[in-house]
Formats: sequence, C-alpha cells, structure tokens
Amino acid sequence: MKVVITGITGMRNRGVEAIVIPTIEGLRTYNPSIDINLLTRSPDYDEIRLQPYEVNLHLESKNLTTKTPSISRKKRLLSQVFPLYKLPKPQPIPTSRIIRKASAIIASGGDIFSPEYPITPHLKPLKLALDLGKSIIFLAQSISPYRTDEEAESWLEVARQAKLITVRELATYKYVTEILGLSTDLVKLTADPAFLLKPSPDTTINNLLESYGIPKHRPLVAIATSQGICSYASIWDQRKHLTAWQKVVTTILEDLDADVMIIPHVQEVRAGNDDRLIATSLLRALDYNPRVHVAGADHSASEFKGLIGRCELVIAERMHAAIAGLSSGVCTLAVGYSIKAQGIMADLVGEDNLQGGLLISIDDFLNPDLASQAVHNAWKQRDEIKTKIQDKLPYIQKKALSNFEIIFNTLKH
Repeated sequence: MKVVITGITGMRNRGVEAIVIPTIEGLRTYNPSIDINLLTRSPDYDEIRLQPYEVNLHLESKNLTTKTPSISRKKRLLSQVFPLYKLPKPQPIPTSRIIRKASAIIASGGDIFSPEYPITPHLKPLKLALDLGKSIIFLAQSISPYRTDEEAESWLEVARQAKLITVRELATYKYVTEILGLSTDLVKLTADPAFLLKPSPDTTINNLLESYGIPKHRPLVAIATSQGICSYASIWDQRKHLTAWQKVVTTILEDLDADVMIIPHVQEVRAGNDDRLIATSLLRALDYNPRVHVAGADHSASEFKGLIGRCELVIAERMHAAIAGLSSGVCTLAVGYSIKAQGIMADLVGEDNLQGGLLISIDDFLNPDLASQAVHNAWKQRDEIKTKIQDKLPYIQKKALSNFEIIFNTLKH
C-alpha cells in the first residue's frame, strides 16, 4: 500500500514534526511495509529530520502541477460530423506519478483547513486525488467556524467526498457534524497524534539542561512564544505583545522565583513565523537576564518535549508546545486564537479548568495585567491540574492511536 501525506509545511515547525512522526509510527503499527510519501515545502530540511523513518519526501509545488490531456483526433471528427456529440471536458491530471500511484491521500496538518489560514493550497492535492478516483482522508483536524458560507462550502465540497474525517477535539466534532451537517458515519472523534510523540531520553535532556546553564535548585517554567500569533489577534501590535511577555517573565522570576526557558517551537525561513526572533527580542528587552534561557539550537520536537517535561509550568502560544506539556503531565497555560486551543485543552483538563484560568485569549494576553494574573492562577493550581492531566492522559493517547486503526479499517472497505 502506498499513501501520500499532504498538508506538510515542513519540519522547521516542530508542531508539524510532532504530528508527522507519530503518524508514520502509527501507520506502520498496522502495516509495517506501507510505502509512505510526504508532500512537503522543505524536503531538503525534512530529509535530515526524518532520515531514521525511511519515508519518501517530495517537493510539494513540483508534485501539484497538472497537465490537461489532449482530445483525440477521432473524437474531434465525431464532434464535427455529429452536432449532438459533445466533446468530453478534459480533466487536469497531476504531472507527477506520486498521487496517481497512491492508494490513499491523507491530509495532515492539524488546523490547516481552518479559516485563520488560506485553505485553497491544501485542498488542491485532495481535489486532484478525487479527480483520479483516489480515497482521501482528513487526519486529526481542528476546524474553526468559517466566517462565510462560501468558505465553509469550499471545504465541504471536498470533505463530503472523503472516505474518512477524524477530528482531534469535541468542539470541532460538534461543529462539522451539527452545524456543517457532515454524517457521524464519516466524521470520527479522535485526538492529536502529537500526544503519542516520545520525548528524548532522560540522559539527553539532563545534558541539554546542563549545557544551557539551567540550575537545579529553582523550578523551571517553559514559555513558547510565537512570532506569528499577533497576525491572528484582533489588533496587530507586536510592541504590546512583547510588553506582555516582559510582564509574564518578570512575574515568573520575581513572584514565582522560577527560571525561564524559552522554546522557539517554530523556526521557519519566513521572518514572520520564526520564533527565534521574538525570543531574541524578549532577551534584549530583559537585558539578557541570566535566569532566562533560550533553547535555541536546532532541536527536534522530541528534544523540545523532553525539555518541556522537566518544567513546573508551560505557557504556550504554540499549540504543539502546549501539547508537549499536556502529554508530559505538566500544568499548561495556553494562549489561544482559534478553536484548537480551547477544544484540545477542554478535552483533557475540562471546560471548568479553562474557565478557571488555563486558557487566555491572545487579545486578553496583550493586557500585561491579565497575562500576569493568568500565570499566577495557573501556578497556584499546577499540582491539582497535573493530577487531572495524568488521570485523563491514557484515554487521550488511546484516542490518538485510534486514528490509525480507523484509517486501516476504512480503507479495507
């Protein structure tokens, strides 16, 4: 069996890596010989990151070009002789054999079909696959409410023809079944594969912490700052964003007497989405306080997860940094701008705990006083939340693994 996984923006985004690696492992749990192909925007970098997993990487843009087959001379003559004979409308087909030879196309990517992003590029390979009669599957998606009927219909046009849609939180499940009207036979509630990501070994993490000069005598708080999040807020203001983080870090250092580790979870080539930039700006604003550390090397998602797992608290604008905290049993405060943060957090810690301070909107976070208050609230309940997470985590991980059982059961029919 050959599958093509789409929606891969690249492993420079450790959230993408955190989804892709458990997906590869999950697919091979049920079919060890499966031929896995990834359409990605950065195959050169991703090849380095995914080398141990023996998958085939293909440049996305090269493999989504199409050609229109020519109409035969015989059919053209028939149309001239018989006025009622209509020439068949030629369907564009991919110039690449990757999609043409695939058994199924799996759309990964988490929330790439939400209206916060342009969804058309991610729909293209799925439409090409449908034109070729291939099965398409949406894997562990979050779908925020679409702003217009036209937006919703552009996704539904493809989604209705899918073989299977799995969604990673209850809020999306209710939206796509109750509001958008998709059948519960088609849509299944699972969990994000990133909950299955294995952290790096303890010895590796011990050495990393020591190499970054992080002391053992004070608690450690991880913060996953996002260079791109302000573009999703109602007010674009990078200055206010930086000021809020300064207040948060000062609160951690002075009120909680903890050290801070900055996790640049996304390190894309595009400056607007490279978290190392805001990490550096924050360091400068704090005059390079020696108790604030940046895990700035080219770390894998597993290394970041191992580092996050050593913390007392995680404050994350990046969803998969938050999932790294949650799946490590660490109290996590998520800064959200879409359905994914609320949905995933609620499924694990409960809606009541979200209302109690484990989720803050980006608009509220830009108010330094509200941001600082949220940190205090999370810190006070961290032990209680840790217990709740550890109780619920096996169930969530089982749901995450069920993605792959459902996929193979679906493809059998």
